[in-house]
Amino acid sequence: MRGMKWRVVLAGVGAGVATAVVVTSLTIGKADTGSVPVAAPSALPSTSTTPSATSVSTTHSTLTADERTRLAAAATGAVTHEVSGTTVGLALYDTATGELLASANGDRQFYTASVVKLLMALDVLHTGGWHAPSDAQRERIVEMLSLSDDGAAESFWNSGGRGSIVTRMADLMNLENTQPPRISDQWEMTRTTPNDLVAIYRYLATEVPPEARQPILDGLAAIRTPAADGFPQYFGIPDGLPGLPRAVKQGWMEISRAVVLNTTGLVGPGYRYVAVLLTELPLGTSFGEGRAALTAGISALRPTVSELP
Repeated sequence: MRGMKWRVVLAGVGAGVATAVVVTSLTIGKADTGSVPVAAPSALPSTSTTPSATSVSTTHSTLTADERTRLAAAATGAVTHEVSGTTVGLALYDTATGELLASANGDRQFYTASVVKLLMALDVLHTGGWHAPSDAQRERIVEMLSLSDDGAAESFWNSGGRGSIVTRMADLMNLENTQPPRISDQWEMTRTTPNDLVAIYRYLATEVPPEARQPILDGLAAIRTPAADGFPQYFGIPDGLPGLPRAVKQGWMEISRAVVLNTTGLVGPGYRYVAVLLTELPLGTSFGEGRAALTAGISALRPTVSELP
């Protein structure tokens, strides 16, 4: 997230959004060292699926309705067991079957924090006609995604028209509940939903030409800890699904009413699954406690993503 120690954010009223938000200093701890980076697939499997925003098929289901309900309850329950009172948004989507394997608060808006950097990367490449970026631009994209570098994000945000980036990408991908921040320079206050993030990752995997897709996947797969601002990035997907290929974008910040932690990405062989876990944890929760909670939630998904044929 942003490198400054203190930041005051004023936001309007929306669905579940406070009118005055204070983004305070991050509590920076030692880097996590328990996770080992996993090599990403060199290419994604081809598919003719056309993504839509919140419409998710459950045809050719590999799980019954009861099994999907239990899986969602296990993941959300693991989070709230670690930190009670947490609001959880969850989506686990199987690209091989078109099945939403687990869902909770799928259409509820959450703040993106640094997850919006994925939209920034998509927008700059879309604006360039989906052509392969220059070496310098590719380096900046990878840096912004792998290290969650705020300097690179600020540059892309300002040159792309700030909130216009979110609006363009929402229109392009038919995102029904993704909205730009009310204060234009506060990109971290972009709002989205678990279902819209599934649509974003599906669009990346199926619609973006390979020459534009690969720099984004490279950046997401090269996630390193700590991030550029010193925050330990290995929580949720990286620590909850060790050993599996993953391309991940994380987010973190503290606002006036909650601690925001998000873990999102493509996981599994061939990046088969889209995993999204968005949270608002009670104010006063330490980032260490929050990271442990998201890792517990993602860990509850591991038997499913590891065992499905």
